[in-house]
Amino acid sequence: MVLIENIIQEALDRGASDIHLMSGLRPILRIARDLVEIPEVNIMDEEMLYEVYDYIVRGNIVEDDIYKHERKLDTSLIYKDTRLRVNISFSMDVPTFTMRIIKNELPTYESLGLPEVIKALTYQTQGVVLITGKTNSGKSTTLNALIDEINKKQNKKILTLESPIEYQHTSKKSVIVQKEVGPR
Repeated sequence: MVLIENIIQEALDRGASDIHLMSGLRPILRIARDLVEIPEVNIMDEEMLYEVYDYIVRGNIVEDDIYKHERKLDTSLIYKDTRLRVNISFSMDVPTFTMRIIKNELPTYESLGLPEVIKALTYQTQGVVLITGKTNSGKSTTLNALIDEINKKQNKKILTLESPIEYQHTSKKSVIVQKEVGPR
């Protein structure tokens, strides 16, 4: 098995939400808000990080070009049946990775404990709703729970523009079209 697949599998087995790969450190998992090393994996060096880069980009010339020119890349990866949102950036001229594990089951709106006024927004016929917050605060989860709420109860066409697509919705009462924008 490829090194990155071992790391992802370990993250899944341990219930991690994120994987961090940086030169000079062992792989780090975010588990219940704590950062935890994977002691069984060697300290990551430049060669290992470029191996991970090659695995993720997989010869995609457009993504490779973006990374080389912008020194960062947001993309996605599917490992087995699990989606990961991947951010690749430079640190000391070596790729650095942050990978968010996307749960296959979207939490229900009710389980998020959001106020009912937020749910009322799903019945507006027009307008713009901004969902903002710091990293790992639940923005994507909230947005996708709202989409799922509309999908379950209303007969609408829902168009999402995402970079990358995180949760994959199945049309229920609504029709959902998810488009990934940006390079891929």
